[in-house]
Amino acid sequence: MLESIDDRYRPEMRKMERALVLSILDAAWKEHLLTMDHLKASVGLRGYAQVDPKVEYKREGMRTYDAMWKSVGERVTDLVFRMEQLDERFVGSTWTQQTAHHAEGRSLTRADAEADGSEEKTGTIRNQGPKIGPNQPCPCGSGKKYKKCCGQ
Repeated sequence: MLESIDDRYRPEMRKMERALVLSILDAAWKEHLLTMDHLKASVGLRGYAQVDPKVEYKREGMRTYDAMWKSVGERVTDLVFRMEQLDERFVGSTWTQQTAHHAEGRSLTRADAEADGSEEKTGTIRNQGPKIGPNQPCPCGSGKKYKKCCGQ
């Protein structure tokens, strides 16, 4: 019942919470992926300590994942309670959806171009040179096969 009242009379809080959770979760997920890359690079050294690197990678990865979720929850809760202390007129004006409007510009259509007389006839773009096979030497002069040089 309290949630339906909040949805009806305080929709700006719901919008603010959604935007806040999304931005914090996005930043935390990027940081977690970076941490997992560093962990992948360093977990190979654990093999010297007679520990299976795959098992250790899974264990550390799960530990960092749980820490990420815990920190996301703490940060969102902290920021939501800080936002409620602000003036409600400020919060309402901050989290309203706004639309972007493009300036009125002149779009150039085929009829406009023909009226201006500025249209140049463009032909089909075609390869005029000989076709190069994937196993032939590259025309750039590197000495490699085309598929290993410019054909990638």
